[in-house]
Amino acid sequence: MAIKSLNDNPRYWAARIVTQVLQGQGYSNFLLNQCLSRQLLKPVDQDLLVQLVYGTLQHKLTLDYYLQPLIKKPQNLAPLILNLLRISVYQLYYLDRIPDRAIFYEATKIAKKVENPGAGKLVTAILRNLQRQGQKPVQTADPKNQLSIEYSVPLWVIEKLTAQIGWTKTQTLVHSLNQPPKNAVRVNLQKTNLPDLQQQLATQNISTQPSVLSPVGLVSQQGAITQSSLLQQGLYTVQDESAMLVAPALQVGPQHRILDACAAPGGKTTQLASYLEPEGQITALDLHATKLRLIEANARRLGVQNYIQTQALDARQADQHLPAQSYDRILVDAPCSGFGLMRRKPEIRYLRDAKALTSLAQVQKDILTSVAPLLKVGGLLVYSTCTIFEEENQQIVHNFLTTHREFTLAPVVTTWPLKVLHRGEFVQIFPDDFQTDGFFIACLKKTR
Repeated sequence: MAIKSLNDNPRYWAARIVTQVLQGQGYSNFLLNQCLSRQLLKPVDQDLLVQLVYGTLQHKLTLDYYLQPLIKKPQNLAPLILNLLRISVYQLYYLDRIPDRAIFYEATKIAKKVENPGAGKLVTAILRNLQRQGQKPVQTADPKNQLSIEYSVPLWVIEKLTAQIGWTKTQTLVHSLNQPPKNAVRVNLQKTNLPDLQQQLATQNISTQPSVLSPVGLVSQQGAITQSSLLQQGLYTVQDESAMLVAPALQVGPQHRILDACAAPGGKTTQLASYLEPEGQITALDLHATKLRLIEANARRLGVQNYIQTQALDARQADQHLPAQSYDRILVDAPCSGFGLMRRKPEIRYLRDAKALTSLAQVQKDILTSVAPLLKVGGLLVYSTCTIFEEENQQIVHNFLTTHREFTLAPVVTTWPLKVLHRGEFVQIFPDDFQTDGFFIACLKKTR
């Protein structure tokens, strides 16, 4: 329950949101949007809140490195107090416009109100010690551990990436993760075109430039592109540049029947619909009816609702409910660990471990096995994820091809000839390649 006297305090809300995120009670972006819509914070405090939440999550392991010598038993601290310390150290070491005295005063005040005077004294003592010590460089004997702490990426992720893509590429990738994510949108060609939309956004003081990955993408340089009335009018939709490459890989014809097996929230579904004419149709599946309503709302906003039929169905059971060989194209944008989104959702790196890859891999295999009989001979199946690990990408595809001899690998078509993206037989984008989300795309053709 919120403390009324702190309702207008961005540091209090930052500590609460970080606590909720690290306890697995919601993603940072969702909880932030929820808080900003409910609390009457000044614009400057809204900006500070967002900065504190994302900054603290991005640098959590580094912050803990500095706090660890001063907290004998962190498990005995109330979670909110521990996260209050984290956001305070983040301010001390990473923000240069906030006076130390303001950081100490606010942290002490919050600790007293949410716990007791003793908690306030403890917080003050720890922060004073850190102030006296100053920010020292991270120093560890092992280079991988050094990289882990310095860039706040768990050691197991560093080790796995190093084994799969090499030490040099791992360093480059990790170095890029704590940079602010770009705001990318996909232009809705049903209602406008890229130059016209750019001009309209410019009149709202929103500066954009064309994407280097997709001819229907714009990247915002400044201005609130996700808050513009043009978004609500359906002139564009929020979508990362790398995600815009998935729909073209299906090589959709205007009359194709398409199965989108894991469709929510509908970004790729609506992009596929933009290629269709009245005879074409998409069946969009999701396990949860609430998510299907989100797809339907997005489709209406973009004006492509007539091409999309939603159905509440677990994609692992699709072959039990849908007719065999009835689709020209199938998209499996599979549930995955999401490690390609570490820049946009920094908490992913702490909330999932190597065991999650194994359990998700089984889900991915089951979905592919279920939808395979539904594809017509000569049809294409695209498998995509927003992760960067081979266990959920290359290994899944190779396993599927071993057990389904009627499928072969096909070239992954992109609208533009982006050869740098093709790593072997697939498209694999790492977060450092174009400062986008990490993504994997494979195309399979049913030959018999």
